[in-house]
Amino acid sequence: MSSINSLLRRFYAYRLLTSEGFVYPILTVHALAQGLDLAGVGLAAGTFFLGTLLGEIPTGYIGDRVGRRNSLALGAGLVSITHIGFAMADSLIGFILCWSFWGVAATFRSGSTDAWLYDMLVDADATSRYTAVRGRSTSMFYIAAAVTALSGGLLYEYWSILPFAAAGVMTALGGLLVLTLPEPDANTSKKDFSLREAAAAFTTVLTTSRIRIFVVLSAVVLAVPETIEVFVQPVALSVGFTPSLLGPLYAGLMIAAAVGSSLADPIADRFSIGGWFTLGTAGLAGVLLLASLLPVAAVPVFFIARSANTVSDTLRSTYLNNRLDSQGRATALSGVSMVQALIFVLARSTGGALADATTPMTALAALGLVAVVAVVVIRLLADPFQSGSVMDPFRSSGAD
Repeated sequence: MSSINSLLRRFYAYRLLTSEGFVYPILTVHALAQGLDLAGVGLAAGTFFLGTLLGEIPTGYIGDRVGRRNSLALGAGLVSITHIGFAMADSLIGFILCWSFWGVAATFRSGSTDAWLYDMLVDADATSRYTAVRGRSTSMFYIAAAVTALSGGLLYEYWSILPFAAAGVMTALGGLLVLTLPEPDANTSKKDFSLREAAAAFTTVLTTSRIRIFVVLSAVVLAVPETIEVFVQPVALSVGFTPSLLGPLYAGLMIAAAVGSSLADPIADRFSIGGWFTLGTAGLAGVLLLASLLPVAAVPVFFIARSANTVSDTLRSTYLNNRLDSQGRATALSGVSMVQALIFVLARSTGGALADATTPMTALAALGLVAVVAVVVIRLLADPFQSGSVMDPFRSSGAD
């Protein structure tokens, strides 16, 4: 047990170093300062997910072929380069290139992070701890992001390059640290994982009915808080925040995300994963609708959305990892991220256009209502959380 805890401490440290919090409070502000409008920011930010569409399957295969640890290290290096690119970008094309490259770079860790963690727990016969450990690691990620976000706005006001440089250096250090982690024994396919096996792992996501349906449902749910992220900075500025105050705001948002992640395990025990994806989605849509009618509520709603997002993401990961084989796990999870990316691109692009035509909060409320309708329809037609022969739209087995 002590050796497992030692590995987990290093894994948590890796997550801390790759939090990239310095840039979170100022990325949209920086793009707007370079002449982009909200529609342009929505478009450029949406290309992050186009990058994941292009990169997920190749990088998932790389993770299964050369090892999840090596994939995580490579991803950290590429993300560091991305931050330097953001510091130099001064046009829509430049930001599109940076965001899309960031999307590709992120795919080196999107499937491999969860795959490494789950297989390490398989080795230790401790997969029952996955939700709690994954939630704790995500909490630490956001706590580190909160601390670094506090200085992001101040660094940006002093010299706009500094937050990007700080994020790049910190992420690179995380890449070096992750190289000290072992490759789990459960990932036995490292050296002889063929393209045919990769294709089989990927098609598991498409051909297994319950997994396929859940991937779509969870992507629609997560698309709402992912789109909210685009509008936090302009909305905050419109209600009186300055760039230097965005740091404390984002620090609070990161703490909210950490709290949400830490609550994922007890929420699953209390409501089940299916119950959360139904009730949590409805609750978020409700507060977004309130904020569209009462603008003063917008900033508090952002805190609620951050917490809800990390709960949903952690429980999504638990549901999927409990149903995927170790061999090809990173490839399969990359396939999941690919589907999510497509839906996120559509949501962010649509949200940006709606925000320009109406207001950001009106656009987000509309997306929230669409997510509620989608969840209800999917669960009525083909419930991925159905247990046995009885379909309960709110409650299924705790295993979910």
